[in-house]
Amino acid sequence: MGLDWTWAQAGQIGGFGFGLVFGVLIVLALAIWLTGLILSRITASKGEVSNKEKEDKGSNG
Repeated sequence: MGLDWTWAQAGQIGGFGFGLVFGVLIVLALAIWLTGLILSRITASKGEVSNKEKEDKGSNG
């Protein structure tokens, strides 16, 4: 009823789990970075549009 395992198998399982955790963290970090990049570009483009509207209203008034 004993478990037959070797340290090589334990190292393989541990290494796979360790690598999987870092892989998931890297994917999440890239997703968050891309989301921030996209949102900053969207807000920057909206800011340019609102500045142009303000300039147009100022010159007409």
